[in-house]
Amino acid sequence: MKAQRTMMEAGFSQDDITNMNSCSIKQIYHRLRGMFEKVSWRKVVCHNGGCPRWNFVLTMTAHGRLYTQDRLQRWGVAVDQDCIMCNNEKETIQHLFFKCSYAQALWSKLLEWQGIDRPVQGWEEELKWAEKLAKRRNATTELYKM
Repeated sequence: MKAQRTMMEAGFSQDDITNMNSCSIKQIYHRLRGMFEKVSWRKVVCHNGGCPRWNFVLTMTAHGRLYTQDRLQRWGVAVDQDCIMCNNEKETIQHLFFKCSYAQALWSKLLEWQGIDRPVQGWEEELKWAEKLAKRRNATTELYKM
């Protein structure tokens, strides 16, 4: 029976199934998925106005798993580590999104466009700022999430 196989995959034994008074899809889902701690930046990624591609890049970046040149080099892939936009420094997450002159100019314009008067910071600081902002419920926050 297909349902029984799914229950077994979720970690329920035959005795668990027969002794259950009720069972919910949520229980099965959590058993199959496993329990993980919630990350502090989940509200920045989930339910925002970005397209799936942007959310994927944001998630990979937040996990520190974005395939930058320095990361590929550490795996033994022969690549030029210089930033392809400015050729001034190694391509890291920090440089690619915040330290590169092109990225800084873009961030400055975006912050100015949203009426935010502050300098561009590094990845960790920007993520913490975005987490704090994502907790609010107003038009500025909704615009920022896009």
